[in-house]
Amino acid sequence: VDKWVLPLTIEDDPNGEYTPNYRKHYRKALLRVMPFNDYSGTYGGTNLQGKLVDAGAGENEPLVKSQITTYAIDDETIFFYAGTIDESRQDRRNYKIIAHFVPNTNIVELTCENSANNGFKINTQASSYIEEEMDPIRPYLLKRTTMIRDINYEFEDYTLAPGARIKFQFEGTISMQRNINTQIPDKDQAIEWD
Repeated sequence: VDKWVLPLTIEDDPNGEYTPNYRKHYRKALLRVMPFNDYSGTYGGTNLQGKLVDAGAGENEPLVKSQITTYAIDDETIFFYAGTIDESRQDRRNYKIIAHFVPNTNIVELTCENSANNGFKINTQASSYIEEEMDPIRPYLLKRTTMIRDINYEFEDYTLAPGARIKFQFEGTISMQRNINTQIPDKDQAIEWD
């Protein structure tokens, strides 16, 4: 949830074995380290439909977020933000949904650390589907599609409007395609990032 930056400075070697190139002026860098796993990345969210619950006339108005960004926690776990909440919200920590891909199954366990406050509730068991195929034009390129299906959860946004709890329900499927160059051995460099 927090954004961290790693500052790097290239300095002279005290033994004199290395001296940075002073003409290039590339001695300092600020890096935002983004861990990843097989399931993290940007998913298409147009098949994940949301709606207001107990909102009277506004209940039938669909809420859609075109892209859902997920972040790695460990090799089998990612997290994303509930509903239409994203990184721009200062209170995003309250709406973090954890998706754990159970090894050797297609089960995805959805949980929320803040379920007592935000009314998070799972209505169905989510599942995953992974399909891999080689690109017909570039035979070295592996196309891996990851889907999280049967998502159905409810939550309450209790910080957007002070003193009000707005209840939402989201259900559907999200999917991500990742292109992997099989000729490159380094996993992070083999992926064609957006």
